[in-house]
This record gives sequence, structure tokens and C-alpha cells, in this order.
Amino acid sequence: MGQRIISSRQREILALIETEGVQYIEELARRYDLTTQTIRRDINALCDLGHARRFHGGVDLPVEGSNISLNARAQLNRRAKRLIAKRVASDIGADATVFLGIGSTVQFVAEALRDHQGLTVITNNIHVALSLCDAPSVEVHLTGGLLRHDDRDVVGTDVIRFVEKFYATYAIVGAGALSPLNGLMDFSYSEAQITNALLENSQTQILAADVSKWTRNAAVRVAPFSKLTRFYTDRLPGDAAATNALAESGLDVVTCSEDMT
Repeated sequence: MGQRIISSRQREILALIETEGVQYIEELARRYDLTTQTIRRDINALCDLGHARRFHGGVDLPVEGSNISLNARAQLNRRAKRLIAKRVASDIGADATVFLGIGSTVQFVAEALRDHQGLTVITNNIHVALSLCDAPSVEVHLTGGLLRHDDRDVVGTDVIRFVEKFYATYAIVGAGALSPLNGLMDFSYSEAQITNALLENSQTQILAADVSKWTRNAAVRVAPFSKLTRFYTDRLPGDAAATNALAESGLDVVTCSEDMT
């Protein structure tokens, strides 16, 4: 059976849940000028696919502390992720060696790098490798490791050992969540280990993450902001704690918008 495709309105509802938290059926019905029955059908479809979680009168993300599948994550905030990816790619020069880590935003970065000349890419992200299959000017090294079916990547000590054979010009990573206190956070210890290996074995450390990551809660510490060189995002949260944490870390923050070339 083929993969079910969610509608544009369902993608928008997912993005609202991700960026603003809990959404209520009656409010969504007013927002879209639709009946509550139509909105319930949208929510039921999202929940049946595992993208969201129902409760009486509304909908939320799946149980806190767990991550949703890569396919679901790729549907969230697609416009912001493409803007971020385009800007990241514009700052990557030809003939660079690039680590591309786990996550849907990094997948968009890979798509934006397809026309770059002379790149060497090292990745454990299967979607990244697939995105670059039709980019003959990009040399791709895909690590071995344990396949995670929902996340479309490989993890484990084999990944870390392979990464340690290289010293990359850039490491481009995502995050499961962002915390003013703890910096980069993730839902999986194995993901955190790999992200750290990419950061440790690179010259320039780049975080690519949209603003919704500040609203998520993950349990595994990855790295403080001070271990990063540059942070590309669509916008910063209206949160003094987050703004202060970034300023104190010395991290170079790049906000990406449509009018940027």
C-alpha cells in the first residue's frame, strides 16, 4: 500500500500544533471557516497516521518525550525549513567536506546542495543520500550502522567510527528540541552521540532548526550553544531566556526570510 499523503490544510494544522501547542476543534473550525465535523476528519486522519494525538475537544503532538516519524516531521514547517536550507546552502562553498546529520531540516539542506560543485558529503541520513543520488558533482559517503525504519537513518558505534575518519569543513545538524538552559536536546541517546561526533570532527559547526524547536521537550542533552559556530533559523522565539542564552554563548545567529538571496 502506498504512503498516505496528507492535505495542505492538515499540514497547516500540524504546523500549528508544533509551533503553538494544543489546538481545539472549535477554534480550528472558525479559523478555516469549516464545520467541526470536517476538522474532526482532518484530526482523525493525522492521528491515524501517528502524526498527532487526540483528546476531548482538541489535538496535540504525540506523547511528550517521544519523537514523531521523519515523514511526519518533514511535513511540519516546510516553508521555514526550505528557507533555512536555502540560506545554509548559499553559505557553503565549493569543494567543501560536509557532515549532514539526522533530521528533516538537514534533508532539506541536502536538496539545496545538489547543484554545488566538488562537495564531499558524509552522512548517516538515508534521505540525504537519496536526495543526492542525482547530483553527480557531489561525492557521498553513507555510513553503516543499525537502520531505524521510521527515521530513515542509521545509528550505532559504526557511524561514530566512520565519522572519526574525516575532519569536515562543516557539520550541519538539527535538533529534537532547543533549551535556553541546556542548548541542543534530543529524544535519543544514540542520536545525541552521533551529533556530538559530527561536531567534534568539524571545523565549522552549523545548527539548522526552525522556531518550533523551542516549544518541544526532549530528555537527552546533546551540546551547549557554545559548541556551535552558527545557528540558522526562521525566527527567534519571543522569550528573553532563549535570547539571552544565545547572546551569552557567542553563537552567530542567522535568521532566514523570503527576501534573502
